[in-house]
Amino acid sequence: MLLLTLNQGFSISLSHVYDISVGGKPVHFFMDDTHERLFVIDYLQENIKVINTHEGEIIKTLEKSAYPVFCSFSKSYVIVSDFWGHKLDFYNRSTLSFSHSVKTRSGPAYSLVKGDLLYFVSQRDFYFQVLDIDRRGIYQEFELTGRVPKFYIYDGLVILPYYDNYHTWSRDYELKNSISIINLSSLYRWDIEGLVKKPLSVLRLQQGRYAITGYLDHGIYEISWGNMDTTVMVKWPDHSHILGMTLFQDHILVPSMSEEKLFAYQVNKDELLEIQCAKGVLDIDSYQDEWFFLLSNFDEVLQLFSSKLVLLEEHSVGQYPISMLIDNDRLYVLCMDSAEINVFDIIKK
Repeated sequence: MLLLTLNQGFSISLSHVYDISVGGKPVHFFMDDTHERLFVIDYLQENIKVINTHEGEIIKTLEKSAYPVFCSFSKSYVIVSDFWGHKLDFYNRSTLSFSHSVKTRSGPAYSLVKGDLLYFVSQRDFYFQVLDIDRRGIYQEFELTGRVPKFYIYDGLVILPYYDNYHTWSRDYELKNSISIINLSSLYRWDIEGLVKKPLSVLRLQQGRYAITGYLDHGIYEISWGNMDTTVMVKWPDHSHILGMTLFQDHILVPSMSEEKLFAYQVNKDELLEIQCAKGVLDIDSYQDEWFFLLSNFDEVLQLFSSKLVLLEEHSVGQYPISMLIDNDRLYVLCMDSAEINVFDIIKK
């Protein structure tokens, strides 16, 4: 087992602790670190299983949603997006008892909580909506021109990538714009014409400056305040099918579903590095900004890399791993086909 010794005087290693059987077809999971619980969405049984992370056992099943697709946490509530029920279901966060529902436009999905407000998008009716959690009502909404699977809120701006802006088969643009931006204070909004192909990932580089890439892209682009155009940060000839990217020290890390390599772009030096890694990376996350993890769906492994971008360890996981979560010194891997959560301790040495 390889370990990296740092100036702090310690290194880390992964140790497999146990597996949690969840059954069904788990597709998403969410961490409530306040109450030490995991919420697992099961598409087969169309419910949400709540797991106590101390005991690794299912303690409750949430069943009020016709088709749950996403969870958010406010101070008092667990908020579930019910896609086919066209509503949001609210459960008391401490007791997990059902509280109430709020009707929405068709197909509510991804959401973010900011203070007393819930921001969310609907995907059958193309809208971005704002809900007052305490008053239990929607008080703002903005019509969109396409489907937004995920959005970002930075510096008082909502950045909404249009995933359907690019047609896979004809390789022509379906929508003129690739990104919609709303200023939450002035309510001023504008669209940016897209070079970005099926955008999914947006990173904040500094105030008013953001990096963006899409599922079918071969590079990283930049959008910024005062600029209605998309500019190119870096391009490469291959390496697409990008589901996420992350900031790590002074690099932007870009994994791929189709390549056995990770791109690391050093923004200040305009330098692009290629790092060999497992194929089919679905998720990437960093730990204390000194290490990062890659989760390979094709090879079914979890890889640990150092700050020097060197592979340190590789661990087998369950069948068809799709996402991971880090909570303090514990890492969780959700595996869809084996219907389990692999639990690892992050050990400092």
